[in-house]
Amino acid sequence: MGQAVTYPVIDPTIKHVGVSKLRELNVATLKETEDTFVIQDNNTPLAVLLSYEKFLIMQERLMSVLNTLELMSEQKELEGLLAGIKDMQAGRVRSLAEVEAELANKK
Repeated sequence: MGQAVTYPVIDPTIKHVGVSKLRELNVATLKETEDTFVIQDNNTPLAVLLSYEKFLIMQERLMSVLNTLELMSEQKELEGLLAGIKDMQAGRVRSLAEVEAELANKK
């Protein structure tokens, strides 16, 4: 797996810049920067500029949280999850290799 990529929450790479800073940005500087910019006018935040990779990571994490919340809000799903955790604690588990081998034998 590649290097972990950070995504902005309260990130030390966030820079507050004026709208005029946009004139300095070009393809080369955008490709090279890891910075996230809060673009502001007279100290009023207007927009956020971040890399597309960071944006995708934020979206993925958001979807993960929303999926977890949806799972936890459905009683039947929650009961199944808790039963699975109890099975793990009791040692009623099989390795992925065992499951894959069993599935391969059924084909």
